[in-house]
Amino acid sequence: MAASSINTKTVPIHFLCGSDEDAVKKAAAGLALELAPSDAMNLEVIDGRATTVDEAVQSIQKVREAILTLPFFGGGKLVWWKAVNFFDETGVGRHASVKEALESLQPDLARVDGASVTLLISALGIHRGRSFSKALLKLARAKTFDLPDLSKTSEDQIIFQIEGRMKASGIRAGPGAAERFFQATGIDTAVWSQELEKLACFAGGGNAELTRDDVNRVISDSREVIIWDFCHAVLSGEARPALAQLSALLAQDESEVGILILLAGQVRLAALAAVLRENKMLRLSRGSFSSAQVSPEGEAYLPRKKSGEPISTYSLGQAAQRSQHRPARFWFQALALIYQAQKEMLTGESDKRRALELVVLEIVAG
Repeated sequence: MAASSINTKTVPIHFLCGSDEDAVKKAAAGLALELAPSDAMNLEVIDGRATTVDEAVQSIQKVREAILTLPFFGGGKLVWWKAVNFFDETGVGRHASVKEALESLQPDLARVDGASVTLLISALGIHRGRSFSKALLKLARAKTFDLPDLSKTSEDQIIFQIEGRMKASGIRAGPGAAERFFQATGIDTAVWSQELEKLACFAGGGNAELTRDDVNRVISDSREVIIWDFCHAVLSGEARPALAQLSALLAQDESEVGILILLAGQVRLAALAAVLRENKMLRLSRGSFSSAQVSPEGEAYLPRKKSGEPISTYSLGQAAQRSQHRPARFWFQALALIYQAQKEMLTGESDKRRALELVVLEIVAG
């Protein structure tokens, strides 16, 4: 990344990306405001979100046309290629025609001078091994915003980050408030921002301390929190909160199949944790949250990310702590129930809501 002494307005290309989508979005909006030309006609925003190959290729062509077209009334022009989602190997980004279109854009990027035209690119990710990516990173002033890696960051460090964001939002967090916030939202910083706005409004800018119960009261109605707490209640065998949260999700028109898929993911983690625990390959460490310590032998059983690295043990630890009262065979049977219910839902053999409620009841009743 270039030194901070460089004048932002003289940099030809700015590139912001990373797994922290909310941070990228905010940083890009702030930089766009800073770089904005005095004449609003000289600002051109191009949508980089594509769900098909054709949309991606069209977006690339629009950028080419924008950076090669000089401002009509003189002065500098800003082109913002916004929220690009095909610089990596996911979705349409893995298709050869998209990669070829990006390669063909390289010579045009080299012509961006930062005076007549400045290019701002915000993206959700990037595959650094591609020749296009290498050329872009060489030409651009780049900044990366990544979510914390829970395999390398402790829960206490993340809670400390949450406390810092609360303070920046004018919130004075009391004992347990940040912990409950983390428990309910995980590490999704987009959800953090949404929920912190609610908490700031609730606090009202006063000096009153925000309690754990306050946090629970304010954020408990959001979709993400209800799903999180629903899955935890099912794993813990808590029938009343599980059914209450399921009713809340259905009242928000959530898909029964979608809820079942999310629950299946948590039950798979519970089954994996039980197998590792029963074979003495997993140990839970207690603190504000339970985290899983997996032996080197046990790591071979962990699911892998696309990068080849094992998944974070944070989610595994949360599932293990809540499901440890039941053996592995129970969780394998629970998975079988879920898969059978999903099959019936997709083939129209049963009422979806009834099938979902029966699965939840059978799992929590044990």
